[in-house]
Amino acid sequence: MARRKDHTPDELKAWVIRSVLEFLQDFPANELSLRKVAKRVEYSPGTLINLFGSYAHLLLAVNASTLDHISERLNNRLSASQELEPQQQLLLFAQEYLAFAKEHPFQWRLIFEHRLDDDVPEWQQNRINQLFELIELRLITLRPTSTSAELQQASRTIWASVHGICMLDVDNKIFATDNSSELSINGESMIQSLLKHYLSSWKLSSNTHTPSQ
Repeated sequence: MARRKDHTPDELKAWVIRSVLEFLQDFPANELSLRKVAKRVEYSPGTLINLFGSYAHLLLAVNASTLDHISERLNNRLSASQELEPQQQLLLFAQEYLAFAKEHPFQWRLIFEHRLDDDVPEWQQNRINQLFELIELRLITLRPTSTSAELQQASRTIWASVHGICMLDVDNKIFATDNSSELSINGESMIQSLLKHYLSSWKLSSNTHTPSQ
């Protein structure tokens, strides 16, 4: 198979990931295969297996790039909103997450549709943990007495709820029939409602909360 040029392993990895991301901008991952990826980058399937270990791990590397992109966007929003209250920053995070999902739906879906036969590697888990830490740092500011377990549960509850709203919005399945001029019902308005009520409850519960001994 002809090659555009010879690449170092790191260069080839970056090129393959870039090529897959370009594909996912227009098409879902189930229309892709190892052979199609190899054809796009003009290397043999065997070369890509040697490079990534398997097609599943190739897609995992693509997902890592996606998580890095999401993290970069969230941190950029944070840098531009240092003066805001924690609950406002959490709303910005959720809005940015929704925006990414709508701009890159196939890339976003692959993170959750992809399955590995073995455990998630530490380098991937670290990326996931860093994203949750962005939420937890805001939550502990709102309720300083929170335990680690409570922060983990709250951060994942918020993410799971926001993610579900994003999924419905991306699929155009919110099914709102009354979009009056006074209230437009969409993913963003639902996220605002979710965080307003959840974070209000989270802060109020600090009045009766006592740290674990």
